[in-house]
Amino acid sequence: MAEHEYSVVGHSRSKIGMWISFAAGLIAGGLVVGVGLLLALAEDRGLIDVPEIVFWPLTGAAVFGALFLLFDRSGWRWKGVRSVVGIPDISGSWDLEGKSYDQDNEPQWDWAGKIEITQRYERIFVWLKTAQSQSHSVSAAILPEGRAGFRLIYSYRNKPKPGEAELQAHIGHCDLLFAPDLQTAEGSYFNGGGRFTHGTMNLKRRAPDAA
Repeated sequence: MAEHEYSVVGHSRSKIGMWISFAAGLIAGGLVVGVGLLLALAEDRGLIDVPEIVFWPLTGAAVFGALFLLFDRSGWRWKGVRSVVGIPDISGSWDLEGKSYDQDNEPQWDWAGKIEITQRYERIFVWLKTAQSQSHSVSAAILPEGRAGFRLIYSYRNKPKPGEAELQAHIGHCDLLFAPDLQTAEGSYFNGGGRFTHGTMNLKRRAPDAA
């Protein structure tokens, strides 16, 4: 199980890459000028003799890599940056309450669990755990819904715990609408490929220090 890429409707990652490249160029240019001055002083004193151009590709690549890594891990979450990027930060722990229905749309049982969402700018991972099984996402997409919030749509694979004779490994699809404040979400899911049920889900963000 590992983080995977996800799409964001209406968002262009290529434009973000362009701006990061532009910033990297400015920073790298400043570094090259600074290093050039130091080299000039060193050459005047006969301490070193290295062409300045050698440092340009090395510095540019290193600065771009560092900036992109910073942006991917945390930069996109910064308040001012996130409002421009337009990607909601739904990472963290969520308490979950669900209701399951059979193929005839008859209620089967209520259930509870926990969802852990690991999210970076380029990758995401949704892990759901209940008393009987656990599932993990294999693909995902986020859709802005205006004043309604943000919608997360993802497909998953579920694996029952040993000893759960009534459950079978299966695949499924989940559709969650997160409120604008990103503290609650509600939606639905359906299963197939081994378990044909569907149901509803309600999520509430867990406080960072909650057990």
